[in-house]
Amino acid sequence: LSVVPDIYSATSRPPSPFRCAGHCVAMFSLFTLCHLAATSPHKTVCDGRACRPGEGNAQGITHGSNPYDIRGGSLKLNPHEPDPASPLYAPLAAAAKDAASKGLVYMCAADYDFREIASNWMRAFVRLGLKNALVYALDAEAHAHLTARGVRSVDGSLAMADFNRTRLARHIQRAEAERHLAAAAVAASGVDVLLMDCSHVLLRDAAPLLHEAAHSVDVSVPRGNCDGRTTPRSPAGCNPNWSLVWLRGAGSAEQRSRAVAHQVAGVRLGMVDFYLRWWNGAHCILNGFGKLFSNSRPSLADAPAAGSTAVVTMPGGPGGGTRVGLLPLSFFDSPLLYGQQKRSGAAIERAAKPAQRDRLRLDRYDEQDFVELVSAMKENGLWFL
Repeated sequence: LSVVPDIYSATSRPPSPFRCAGHCVAMFSLFTLCHLAATSPHKTVCDGRACRPGEGNAQGITHGSNPYDIRGGSLKLNPHEPDPASPLYAPLAAAAKDAASKGLVYMCAADYDFREIASNWMRAFVRLGLKNALVYALDAEAHAHLTARGVRSVDGSLAMADFNRTRLARHIQRAEAERHLAAAAVAASGVDVLLMDCSHVLLRDAAPLLHEAAHSVDVSVPRGNCDGRTTPRSPAGCNPNWSLVWLRGAGSAEQRSRAVAHQVAGVRLGMVDFYLRWWNGAHCILNGFGKLFSNSRPSLADAPAAGSTAVVTMPGGPGGGTRVGLLPLSFFDSPLLYGQQKRSGAAIERAAKPAQRDRLRLDRYDEQDFVELVSAMKENGLWFL
């Protein structure tokens, strides 16, 4: 395994370079392509001080800017496997085993821009008296910041930098792919892991709900977009929400193998989805998991009781057919529409999204994104710093 280090400095790191040639030139001038590559920096130091979240990133990206151009010789699929014994993931596997309680660890991934949101994420566990949580830091700056403030953190910057060898052009895409592979490495080490966004806030211990169906599923996810209509691709009347994923690592070897294979397959399909639809790139990895589910002949195993986990089999899925648990609606409250009413009693909540903006071609979130998100979290009582 060769790890390609980030060639840019910690204080001025442009996104993966765009080559000023190729099919995009037909739509954008050569000058525009070169200008975007040269003026889309990522900085952590602004005017001699630490940049505010998102301050050091490109501002004002729209759907008509930041085009994608394939880099010759770059990898089309994931650059490494989720091997818990590898140099990339051995520290994470060891930290997860050390932190786990009853075989379960909660995990989110964060770069330096997300340092405050990650600290808030961890504060929720402190308020509940839970210690089985860790942050997977996607850059060394985030790891140093979080560790200095007593947040259990693992430095994943080498694994993240390895994605510079791939065709994923945007930081957001690489972060999404790497966090799913990192969670697979934790599961492969024999630990159950609940992979969360750092903007997800734990309000009560989710372990009882997760363990309820642990013997019969390999992967569990919340339900989203529940319209009650059952279709061949939505057998339970709800679509899975792949931003919050529980992987069965502490179960049987067969469960562990299927869970890991599912994560790798979802990331790979998401990377392919990006190459086919680069204009919608920000969501490509989650699209990959959605397509993996819908294309694997999902079938409802039984009619679940109200408030319990529905088990869906995927006979066409990886690893001999994944069994996915669709968690009850009370598990996760994530408003999908702007201003949607919140459900009460959820174990995990996310604040309503800020006002809609064009973010499809974003490399990294800008300062306005963070200001709006934190404001929404405060308004919803989900900010504890």
